[in-house]
Amino acid sequence: MKRLALLLAVFLMATFSSCSQVKRGDVLLADGVVSQVEVSSLPEGYHYSFSGEAAETVRDYISALHLKARFKESPELYSGMTWVIRLVFEDGNEQTIYHFGNMFIREESGRWFRMEYEEAAAFESLLGKRSD
Repeated sequence: MKRLALLLAVFLMATFSSCSQVKRGDVLLADGVVSQVEVSSLPEGYHYSFSGEAAETVRDYISALHLKARFKESPELYSGMTWVIRLVFEDGNEQTIYHFGNMFIREESGRWFRMEYEEAAAFESLLGKRSD
C-alpha cells in the first residue's frame, strides 16, 4: 500500500510540475555578445535598430522572460502583430526571434513558448526607449 501511495505521489508531482513548467528566456538565445539588433514588424511598418549597450538591453530583455513551455492556447489560432528580432553577434552569427501578439515567442526554427502578458507588453516600451 505504501508503495502504491508513493508511486501516486510521484506521478502527481511530475504531472503538476510539467503543467506549470516555466523556463527563462535564455533558452531561446544563442551564446555570445550581441553587437547589433534589428527589430521590424509584421505586418510591415516599424523598424528599430540597436547597437552596443542598447543591443545588449534587448538581449537582456529576452533572457529575463519567464516562459511557459506547456500551455493550452494555440498560436496558430491567434492573430496580431509580430516583432521580428534579428540579433547579430560579435562573431558574425545571427539569430531571429519572433515575438508574437504579446503572448508567444520562439526562435526562428524553434517551438513556441508562452510569455507572461506584462513581460511581453513591456517590449514595445523598450523599443521606444532604446532605439538608435
